[in-house]
Amino acid sequence: MHSSDPIIVDSRFQGPDGMGNGGYVSGLVAEAIGGPAKIRLKAPTPLDIPLTLVRDGSGARLMDGDRLLVEGEPLGKPLDLDPLPSPPGAEAIEAARGSFPTVDQHMAPNCFVCGPKRDPDDALHLLTGCDPATHLAADHWVPRPDLADDDGLVAVRYFCAALDCPSYFATGLIDIPALLAGFAPRIERRPQPGEKLTVTGWPIMRDGRKFHSGSVIHDEAGIPIAMARAFWVAPDEFADYVANEGSRR
Repeated sequence: MHSSDPIIVDSRFQGPDGMGNGGYVSGLVAEAIGGPAKIRLKAPTPLDIPLTLVRDGSGARLMDGDRLLVEGEPLGKPLDLDPLPSPPGAEAIEAARGSFPTVDQHMAPNCFVCGPKRDPDDALHLLTGCDPATHLAADHWVPRPDLADDDGLVAVRYFCAALDCPSYFATGLIDIPALLAGFAPRIERRPQPGEKLTVTGWPIMRDGRKFHSGSVIHDEAGIPIAMARAFWVAPDEFADYVANEGSRR
């Protein structure tokens, strides 16, 4: 079955300047798929212009005219993230937040998820710095009422957004404009707004300028309710820098 709907990614949901946050636009495609998904981001998603969300069989894709932006399909296999880290305690979260980049250091200070310039009432404001002692990026998250879907639960797109940036900071490359190229989210339970959650990112592996990392959201009882595996790519011009940084870690 084939269907399509017009959609606009509002500038509120930007990541780096001029493009949609990778986790948010992945979430739009994941919502269309309706379950655990394997997402590939093929091009930056432009803001504030008409786009098309296409459902074709079991998959979905986000299009700008004839240009493919994001595509996805059902995950089809268990998400390989074992072992998941335990939810960090208050001291660990404070240590992580203490290493979060300043406004001047931040590569995307207006990001919907992690931008320090954003109003916390209009963005997720997850300051998931990476604790150098544990290599975990973490912060608390209490979703606001405006993030709820029609059923009263936090929408999948916002879960995917919240899982995005912590996985970037977990790579340790806070001064490299790496881009999200692949994303595999799995949502076990969607909470109501106001629940106290913890978001954690951690590194998995690297291959040159390519980085794999994970992220997980725990509820107040310490139960993982959402998780994702992310694939980040640093631009070619940073290849030497990335190699040198990696040798020192």
